[in-house]
Amino acid sequence: MKSLLLISLLSTSIAQAQLLYPVAKKITQVENRFGVVIEDPYKWMENPSDPDLWDWVEAQKSVTASFLDANLTESFAARTLEVRKLRAEQARITNAAEPGFTKPGLPTIEDDLGLTKKENRFLKWKKISTSNKNNDVKKESATYAITTQTVASGDLTRVIVTNKSDNKLSDILMVKFYTFIAWADDHSFYYISDMDERIGGGRPGLFKHTVGEIQSEDKLILSGRTSTSELTVHELGDKFYAQVDESIGSLQLSSGKLTNKYLVDGEIIEMTEFPEPSAVIRTFKNANNGELHKLRLRDGKRSLFIPAQDFVAEKSNHLSADLTLLIGLKDGSHVAGIRDLFGSIRMIDLYDGTIDAVSYKDGVLKLGYESFREPRKIISLDVNTFEMKTLAQQSLGIEIDADKIHYTSATGEKASMWVMRKKGVKLNSSTPTILYGYGGFRASVTPAFGMYESLPWMERGGAFAVVTLPGSLDYGLSWYEGARVGKRINAWDSFAAAGKELISRGWTSSEHLGMMGASNGGTLTAGTLERHAELFKAAVPLVGVMDLINFSLFTAGKYWTEDYGNPFVEKDFLEMFPLSPYHNIKRRAYPATMVMTAEFDDRVVPMHSYKYLARLQEYNTSDAPILLYNKEWGGHARASGSARESSRFVASFYTFFSQQLGL
Repeated sequence: MKSLLLISLLSTSIAQAQLLYPVAKKITQVENRFGVVIEDPYKWMENPSDPDLWDWVEAQKSVTASFLDANLTESFAARTLEVRKLRAEQARITNAAEPGFTKPGLPTIEDDLGLTKKENRFLKWKKISTSNKNNDVKKESATYAITTQTVASGDLTRVIVTNKSDNKLSDILMVKFYTFIAWADDHSFYYISDMDERIGGGRPGLFKHTVGEIQSEDKLILSGRTSTSELTVHELGDKFYAQVDESIGSLQLSSGKLTNKYLVDGEIIEMTEFPEPSAVIRTFKNANNGELHKLRLRDGKRSLFIPAQDFVAEKSNHLSADLTLLIGLKDGSHVAGIRDLFGSIRMIDLYDGTIDAVSYKDGVLKLGYESFREPRKIISLDVNTFEMKTLAQQSLGIEIDADKIHYTSATGEKASMWVMRKKGVKLNSSTPTILYGYGGFRASVTPAFGMYESLPWMERGGAFAVVTLPGSLDYGLSWYEGARVGKRINAWDSFAAAGKELISRGWTSSEHLGMMGASNGGTLTAGTLERHAELFKAAVPLVGVMDLINFSLFTAGKYWTEDYGNPFVEKDFLEMFPLSPYHNIKRRAYPATMVMTAEFDDRVVPMHSYKYLARLQEYNTSDAPILLYNKEWGGHARASGSARESSRFVASFYTFFSQQLGL
């Protein structure tokens, strides 16, 4: 028998109705961990095969569908698809101005609900991987071609090997956290995979596979020692170099047949052949903003390359024998300068924005660049005269006003915040405003035009605010360290402080202020909600990590202990338990909340959202709606699933905010 109470609405005015939610069964489960008694009546929801769970989810979806304004959702979804199509068309125009771009490999937010590549521990962009819009990668030997395809927009990847002569299938492998494939010879290639997927252990491994042989018998070439190890591969000429990062400040570089191994202090951000094969290493050991060193691969000799600046060093791009492009972070945006052969750096005159691509030829540097005010454009810079020109720019049919202001963070430091709205919209205490943030994993939310597909929201008169938070590297390593493990509340309290700043300026009010974030940003939203519920009218935590004391037991969770802490180590657990969003919900009045997840999310598994939603519905004493949105046939990425479903996913949270904030 289904242990559910069928839903009903007690008012004909759905938007104002007192909802009766599906009743989730409760099974008493008690754990004593390090002397702390933990009650978890919804632990059964961790089993995705439980039929009662899916009955409950389906009933929750019905409540949500009944509550959201269907016409408004369809309108937002249609406009989202229009903007996506226009953006794709405009991208072809701007990319035609410079087809030879390379990505600078900056640790910025990915287009997948805010997940950072650092958070995954394996997903780092590499020159070796040339992805198209479908996230497929093709590589060829003399005999074979390889195509990689993600599975359900998740962390698993199919490696499909076909014979070039007849295009028939020769082999299929499954890898997890795919980052690298390179042919060793005509019939063998190297690849990286999580060893859980291969031979167990939850560590990254570099394997060698021969076409047609059993994958479980592949040779392990190199591996990390623990689940917090990071294995990456760099390309230099016709060679690749494998790197194992065991912890912050310690890595091993291997090249060729695993000779020339060096223990170095820092992280490799570039491989260069000038003046001879070398690695450029970023280290924070002696500088909060980081400094760059060069490691000569021939003998391991290391020297200071670029000393600490008044901004955080992010990336170097070798341009020529004399010139290097230095990209950095300053006050929430990218800055850039050109270093000459003598070490002098001349800064490029750029307003607040994001550099997303770089090319250089014959004394002309070209940058892909966008800001909160302007969509993406291609800039050319003559490195001799520093004359700058715009070669091409996207036009998305809407003009945006963007104000950069500052607020005081929970750590006492001044930090930046951007407030965007349609050009001409005057901010006041009735302006519907969404606060967006991330706050972790050293990831910076640098400017992007219409971030988080917010253009349709702003077209209707809403404001969208992006907050620079502790947990990123925007103000150096100390800014990141200030939001790790138990200090994570500094990110949450800073998020609230940013909201208070907007209210104090008269740009919105608590009756019209909402907040949202995804992945770690979903955790941010839930944590802020628990500590500052009275400040917000509505909240949307998307695919968040809500159970901070069990997350490491599921899929990619074991790789997040560097940031969240290890819940099975007493010191970390005692700091984490009082912060775990699911475990710290209180019986009190909460604002309107829509918890969003996806049924095939294998990064932050849906149980986090299910358990959190069940307890929040149980404990909330207000009449505000507490809803679940469960995306069908989609994964962690915002754009995963069909075009229709992914656009409805976006449209649904803007519909929810519209109904709650008075847009």
